[in-house]
Amino acid sequence: MSELYGVDQKSRATEDDLAADARRCLRVFLAAPSLRLTGPADGVFPLALRGKVTALRDALLDAGVTVYSQHHDDCWATRGLGTGIRVPSAFRGMQSADLAFAYVEAPLSAGVGMELGWASALRKPLVLLVDHAVSHNPMISTLEEVCPVLPIQFDSNWSAKNLQHAVVTALDWADTSLAYPESA
Repeated sequence: MSELYGVDQKSRATEDDLAADARRCLRVFLAAPSLRLTGPADGVFPLALRGKVTALRDALLDAGVTVYSQHHDDCWATRGLGTGIRVPSAFRGMQSADLAFAYVEAPLSAGVGMELGWASALRKPLVLLVDHAVSHNPMISTLEEVCPVLPIQFDSNWSAKNLQHAVVTALDWADTSLAYPESA
């Protein structure tokens, strides 16, 4: 009987490993505001926003996905493997992505709005990370009529553990919406 238990545990571990390997194949486009939030004199990406975007990128990389983040390195990056294939433009990055994570603030950044337009036109699943205080404009509230959308409240008070949990939940949702687009 104990041998049977060991075999059952092995198959369960193998299923978990397969699920993790499948998730590692996902390519995520990370959209976040930039130009609107840079200082007019120095053009520096604000530290508070940089911290949020970097924490999100790190959580995605820790979950095993490949990430395109124009804010960080203009290329696909995978945890521990250095830089990936160069992408000549953000639009090509979106075309290559399996899903998009967008950090949405009020008012909506023109760049993020454009990237959400690309994602919806390409029918990419969208994970919208929104600040608690954000009121959505009509574009945001109607995205789910065009493509799968998962809104998640996100603020600077999140712990690394809460962010990691939200990322894994969003990736599980994305797996389902990619496998069964009509169910998302």
